[in-house]
Amino acid sequence: MPVSAEDYVAISDSLARYCWTLDNGDEEGWVALWREGGTLLGVGPNPLVGREALRHVVRKFGEYAGRRRHLAGNLFCDYGEDRNAINAKFYNFISEWSDAGGTAALFAIGEATYIYEDRRWLIDRSELRLMGTPGRK
Repeated sequence: MPVSAEDYVAISDSLARYCWTLDNGDEEGWVALWREGGTLLGVGPNPLVGREALRHVVRKFGEYAGRRRHLAGNLFCDYGEDRNAINAKFYNFISEWSDAGGTAALFAIGEATYIYEDRRWLIDRSELRLMGTPGRK
């Protein structure tokens, strides 16, 4: 069942904050988007579970802070088993920038489960399927 307009806006806002905080090296802001036991799959060989493990994502991309940009789009959301869970699907285009210009870095297909907790939507599980560098076969 599609989500309400209010819940869609909340998830869209969370996804935008995910991109902005990660791109700018805001470790505290990025980790705050996740539930305590949140799980991220697809960015390494093993799942990252819990906020402490998730901090390493921001640290890993620290060398790119201010140069790497994530752009999430084509978001659609449905409620899960009840109205306290949302399943979201989206595309994530990642580019890298310098004074000389920008280049496509990679593309990912994302699926995330959000749980309504403490009067806000938090990421419980996110899985990214990395599609590689554009232009490569």
